Amino acid sequence: MSHHRWVASSADSPIPPFAVLGGQDSDGAPIYVGRSYHEGDTLPAKVVPNKHCAYVSWGGREIVKSEFEVLVGENYRFVNCPTHTIPVDAVRAGNTVDGEPLYIGRCSFEGSETVGKIHPTHRCLYIPYGGEEHRMDCYEVLISDPVHIWVPGSLHNVPPNAVIAGHDSDKSPIFVARAFHDGENLPAKFVPNIGSVYVSYGGKDLFKDEFEVLVGDGYTWVGGTHSGDNIPIGAVSTGWTHNGEKVYVGRGYHHGSTTPGKVHPREYCIYIPYGGKEVKLKDYEMLVKRN
Repeated sequence: MSHHRWVASSADSPIPPFAVLGGQDSDGAPIYVGRSYHEGDTLPAKVVPNKHCAYVSWGGREIVKSEFEVLVGENYRFVNCPTHTIPVDAVRAGNTVDGEPLYIGRCSFEGSETVGKIHPTHRCLYIPYGGEEHRMDCYEVLISDPVHIWVPGSLHNVPPNAVIAGHDSDKSPIFVARAFHDGENLPAKFVPNIGSVYVSYGGKDLFKDEFEVLVGDGYTWVGGTHSGDNIPIGAVSTGWTHNGEKVYVGRGYHHGSTTPGKVHPREYCIYIPYGGKEVKLKDYEMLVKRN
């Protein structure tokens, strides 16, 4: 569960950006994917902003929750689950008090497309609706379906089909990478010719010997103004800051090099690691993947 991002929310909180849409209520109102705690269980929940609450199913009843979490992120989708076999990439929301894992499912019911909990040992989906808990034998399961492939890196070796970001001031190729620092997954510049990987953080460029390299086809760099909500479709993200801001991969030109770094949309800039410092640039491009 650790690689999924759950954002704490409540009855009067707005839906967070990039919330995962689960379906729609019988009145057409959107339902988002959530989870909440009840009697020791961590349960999948249907979050209905129009009703200022979330609902879980438990003990034969639909139970209202004013405190819950919302799943946020991209590259999630629902797939049919005809054999009741849980896919390896299914999204686990929590577990029962006895330790049984619970997964997120949905089904059509009474004109709605409703999110609920999948009990693997029960071979069914339970949904909360109309004050009751309903057992459903035909349902879909939510899976994580990433479109970007990041492979573990080695300082002097470039994996096949690695995505190139640009060139250093000495014309050495630089590749797109990512690395963790202080709990954040940050865009990084990987220069295999000199065996270096750097991220920018806290005003400095920081060396990393554990990192991942982006590989694959269909990537391109897009210029223009990409700030606030003006993010191009297919923009590549490495994760979130501690403040909940999504960080994207970009590149900027500085002192003869085209260097990848982290784009902060709220700050209208990119930060790149260069010369021992974190350099802030207003002109940059963003990495996107075209389908």
